[in-house]
Amino acid sequence: MALLLEGTKEKVLDLLRAKPLTAKEVAAALGVSRAAVQKHLQDLEARGLVRSEVRKCPGRGRPYRLYRAQDGESSYAALCGDVLRGLEEALGKERVVALLLQRHRALLAPLAREGLPLRERLARLAAFLKEQGYEAEVVEEGGRLYLCQRRCPKLALSRDHEALCESELLAYQELLGLPLVREERIASGGSCCRYRVE
Repeated sequence: MALLLEGTKEKVLDLLRAKPLTAKEVAAALGVSRAAVQKHLQDLEARGLVRSEVRKCPGRGRPYRLYRAQDGESSYAALCGDVLRGLEEALGKERVVALLLQRHRALLAPLAREGLPLRERLARLAAFLKEQGYEAEVVEEGGRLYLCQRRCPKLALSRDHEALCESELLAYQELLGLPLVREERIASGGSCCRYRVE
């Protein structure tokens, strides 16, 4: 049975699934206090979802504690991973991307509206993605628009099956009618999945 975690604990766990981090690094990534992160880490460790180890600092610094996620992937995620692996072996990665793209098109079809300004199309997409568990938002920096996903609900699968991410990128481009450049990817160790609108 899956454990239900409050938002911040789940974010901490997502970060640690991507790579081991110190409490200070987790606090910086989430923009919260180190004391708050420490409490979440202690609770996650008590639940068996996180483990820590003390590491010696190179040089003369003090030892530090490194945290890593150790929650096993759910049986559903394992099943999906096995199916994707089988499909990739039988069909090849390109055909699996095309298959996943069809699914994304169907999911995103209700969002398609002719004549909406770009910012509104992006906002609608971000709102839809939030409902799906992505913590998505539209950000403007230096006159450019970005779609940022700060959480990946299928992170365990995305690490081993890049076809999931590729098909999402293609579907977003089709919906928006513009090319996107993925600058960062959570499954590759980034802090978010960040798409720049071209």
